[in-house]
Amino acid sequence: MKKILFFIAIASFSVIGFSSCSEDDTVLETPVPNQNPNIGQQLTLTANTSYSTEKKRYFSPLGNQVMLSATSGGSAVSDATFYVNGKEIMGNRYTSNTITTVTIQAKRAGYLDSNVITVQFAQKPYF
Repeated sequence: MKKILFFIAIASFSVIGFSSCSEDDTVLETPVPNQNPNIGQQLTLTANTSYSTEKKRYFSPLGNQVMLSATSGGSAVSDATFYVNGKEIMGNRYTSNTITTVTIQAKRAGYLDSNVITVQFAQKPYF
């Protein structure tokens, strides 16, 4: 009888020992950072309106559309997002029917934010 109990005890410990040492545990891996080759390149924002180098701002008549474009290193960045006075706009065109001065900036993931440009909407330039 002692041999049977001893055999059952050895078998039980063996089954528990082997089953608890399985490799089902999650393996923690060190994350690899996303290597973005564009990081560090800054976007350059331009507009298709007249520019005053003296006042450092663009001018657009009331109601005219201002077309915005973003480039980086001489290449166009077509999927940049444009912000007027800090608020995102849809597309790359902006117009105003009231006399105002707005600031515009372009942003895109993987690039440094663009320079901020100022556009004045008025009937005639108030430079």
